[in-house]
Amino acid sequence: MREKILTFCEFCRKEYSKIIFTTLIIAIISGIFISYVGILLKPLTTHLMIIMIASMGFTMTLKSFTFAFREVRGFSFGMVLNFVLAPLLCFILSLFVQNPEIATGLILIGAVPCAGMAIVWTGLLKGDVPLAVLINIGTMIAAPFLIPFIMLIFIGSQLGINVFNMFLSLIYTVLIPIIVGIFLRELFEKRKKDVRKWQPVCPAISSICAIFLLFIAVSTSMPMVLGNLSLIPSLIISMIVIFPILFGLTYVISKNIFSRAKSIAITYSSGMKNLPIALGISVLSFGALTTLSIAVGFAIQMLTAVLFYRFFVDGTYEN
Repeated sequence: MREKILTFCEFCRKEYSKIIFTTLIIAIISGIFISYVGILLKPLTTHLMIIMIASMGFTMTLKSFTFAFREVRGFSFGMVLNFVLAPLLCFILSLFVQNPEIATGLILIGAVPCAGMAIVWTGLLKGDVPLAVLINIGTMIAAPFLIPFIMLIFIGSQLGINVFNMFLSLIYTVLIPIIVGIFLRELFEKRKKDVRKWQPVCPAISSICAIFLLFIAVSTSMPMVLGNLSLIPSLIISMIVIFPILFGLTYVISKNIFSRAKSIAITYSSGMKNLPIALGISVLSFGALTTLSIAVGFAIQMLTAVLFYRFFVDGTYEN
């Protein structure tokens, strides 16, 4: 039984990009013809968010935080890129988007923490995996405190964002689950449980939750899209532009300061954003077009990650 579960987890890891594209297609078709499926699943959004984040937390340890003090420069650099450069860049790009909901989606993408998949890509490229893990943990812990204020600064005046309500929502759906996940792992390890052999299950659980969130987001947004077809070009163009620029800027900045291994970790940890969290926040707090813009971002982000993978592997990278 364990072998079958681990085989499924490995399948989810290797074929994640294909699963995302397939889900997008199914969700679009479902949204056009049988949108009530997504509507029925929508009340599960909060539960999916909590399970997804708690599973991420279980992959982290308290010991990881001590390493942050050994990588102060790289860690601090990654935090600044995630919560200063990325939101500012997304805000600038949003000024060219006329629809406020799509603009909100752009800024929300910039505000969320880095993606857990950044660690996988860093490992595949033989980058500095511990640094990628540190940035991932740091951004996840800081996210509930910083996201509401980033959204207030850049978009709050247009949408009348309730910072306190968003903060409480993020504490409930992000901070508490990740702390619970971390302490559950600590508890199991203190009881001499072999956590490592089951650890691959956690990313798979997070991935499955993210896929359901993606399906809910796209399928429930399709009726509005069909009524606003003129907005589709600006939605797609904005998403096509944002991730190559985000990856490119972080690469150009980091390669002149850090070693190749650290630059790879910083590029992926700052270029890849945790879009499942953005989706969850959007479904709970914003409109359908905001949610759809983030859903489109899933595909574009994955394509950009693949392109930069080829960039590093082919030896184009120069230090």
